[in-house]
Amino acid sequence: MTGCIAQRKDVYYVRLVYYDKNHYRKEKWISTGLSGRGARQKATAMIDSMIEKYSYLEKSEHPAKMADYLKMWKELQIDEVAETTFDGYHTYVDRHLIPYFKVLNINIQDITAGHVMDYLNYLSKDGGRKDNKIGGQSNNSIRKIMSILRKVFDYAVLYGDIKINPALQVPMPQKEKNKSKRQVFLTAEEAQKMLDAFQNEEIGPIVFVTLYYGLRKSEALGLRWQAVDFENDTISINHTVVGGSHIVAKDSTKTYCSERTYQLLPDIKALLLKLKDQQADYKRRLGSGYHNNDYIFKNPNGVPYRPDSLTRSFKRALERHGLPQMRYHDLRHSTASILVDKGWDINSIKEWLGHADISTTANIYAHMSKKKKVSLAKDLDKTLTFEQKSDSSA
Repeated sequence: MTGCIAQRKDVYYVRLVYYDKNHYRKEKWISTGLSGRGARQKATAMIDSMIEKYSYLEKSEHPAKMADYLKMWKELQIDEVAETTFDGYHTYVDRHLIPYFKVLNINIQDITAGHVMDYLNYLSKDGGRKDNKIGGQSNNSIRKIMSILRKVFDYAVLYGDIKINPALQVPMPQKEKNKSKRQVFLTAEEAQKMLDAFQNEEIGPIVFVTLYYGLRKSEALGLRWQAVDFENDTISINHTVVGGSHIVAKDSTKTYCSERTYQLLPDIKALLLKLKDQQADYKRRLGSGYHNNDYIFKNPNGVPYRPDSLTRSFKRALERHGLPQMRYHDLRHSTASILVDKGWDINSIKEWLGHADISTTANIYAHMSKKKKVSLAKDLDKTLTFEQKSDSSA
């Protein structure tokens, strides 16, 4: 049983969430009778006593099936974690954990470290895949799934359903190394080749703006017309759109430094004005069928791009034009690489990309293009000389 404070009108309530003997999720709202200044703090102090008072409502001690327990735990997280975090929980619990333990048909009280080890081995082999491809889950995916499993067992220990966490005895797989090898850093010439190929692609404009400013995908998708000042030639990054199975839009960025304002470069300004005219034309032609919103990058019917659809469209566009595959986020890496090639110092790159910590810039963008390394080497050539004297005794 868990408790939290909720407010109805002006009165504070203690909201209890529990599962009955049949493992159905239940709620009970208890009025504290408190309102006004200082009421929330007083109401919060009543949570523990309310949990103790109504503990008899909680489920009985009969064994609980692991698959049911996973579902219960996931539903409890709705009010406890951020929407994007819950989205990840939902995917891994529903697609991986519940199907496996439902077939295993075992009670949570009977699970041992051996069972957890068997599951880890299952994930690392063909049985762990949900896309029918050969090979198991990646180590990073397995680590995420196992992390959730540990959280579920921690919860069960906390509420007395099991005595120990069996997953703690099972070692996590190592993090995948050489992740940087999967990163792509385009030169200015390579980026221009992509933009030339994308001239007739619907996503061409968002790719162009992303490359110029080094935006995260969430920042590019979150750009709104209200953030553009055509008179003073500025564009602000202050809204993001993220999501997997559902979309989360928020008036905040990844870090406080990510919220920034750029000069509206002439080419970007011309592009945005053209987009604005196009969208006005689509609206006239579609009438009530047009979706009104303030987002800049959207489909012809006005529906904003989804994060997952942008990823797929980008991949397909690369394939159509015979360009090397890369992640959308690699456009941001490429911006950094281009800035390095242009001679920008690391502090300037940090500010342009909106990093909160310069170590992030240094660690991720220590990469320099071969062209830059060659030019640096040529610049260093002949700086020092050394001539070994011949052996006169020979």
